[in-house]
Formats: sequence, C-alpha cells, structure tokens
Amino acid sequence: MPRFAAFAVIALVLAAPAVAQTAQGEPPRRFQPPPDHWMTIDSLSQTIGLTPAQRTKVTPAYTALNGVMKDAAARRQAIRQQMQASGFTPGQEPTPAQRAKFDSVRTEMQGFQAEADQWYAAIRNSLTPDQQTKFDALAKPMVFRPMGGGPRQ
Repeated sequence: MPRFAAFAVIALVLAAPAVAQTAQGEPPRRFQPPPDHWMTIDSLSQTIGLTPAQRTKVTPAYTALNGVMKDAAARRQAIRQQMQASGFTPGQEPTPAQRAKFDSVRTEMQGFQAEADQWYAAIRNSLTPDQQTKFDALAKPMVFRPMGGGPRQ
C-alpha cells in the first residue's frame, strides 16, 4: 500500500506540468455569446414572488425585454456571419475598416442594451421594495459583452 501511495503522488507530480503545458499551448477560449432571452416569466414570478396582478402588469415589459434580447442575438449572428465572410479571424489584428465596423456594431449593441435596460427598469418599478431587492440579486439581462476590459453589466 505505501508503494501505491508513493506511485500515485509521483504520477500526480509528473502529470501536473504536462497538463499545464497543454493548457498553455491551446488558443484562448472564446466566450459564448449572451443568450437570446433573459429568463422565463414563470422563473421571474417564482423568484421574486409576483402576485397575479403584478405578473399581468409586468408581462408586457417582460415580453418586450425578451424581444430586444432575441433581436440583438439575431443581429449578432448576422454580424458574425458577415465578419467570417469578409475573412476576419478572431484573434487577428483587425484592419482599419474592420475596426470601424466593430465600433459601429458596438454602438448598435449599446442601443439594444439601452432598450433592454428600459424594459428592465419598467419591470423593477412595478415591484415592492422587498421584491426589488430580490430582483436586483438576479443576473441583469445583457445583450452584449463589452470588449477591451470595459465594465461588465
């Protein structure tokens, strides 16, 4: 038994650098895009304890918020396809034209986010203070991830 334990420790010590080297040689991982929806109305209702009247009141704003999320996801997909068709490879240095396109896309996505934020606020404003605390603890809907170390929402 002591030989087996010693062998196991040696194997782990020798395997760790090999695993670290493999991880270093891999290309950087790409993040998954934000989803095309926020959460279900049932999950929201259950998590923050909506009354039937509140649920009826927030449903239009909730539906509009998820519509913005879906529209932004479709636009992201179209942009991704355009960029791939233009020969852009993630990780490469963009050309000035590609950089201008990125800037225009960022502005467009910020518009989607601003609209989503308005619907989010409309939902929040329909809640009691206790429900608002629970609501604030939920992940905020995000239509894009800022690049370049910008603040995360």
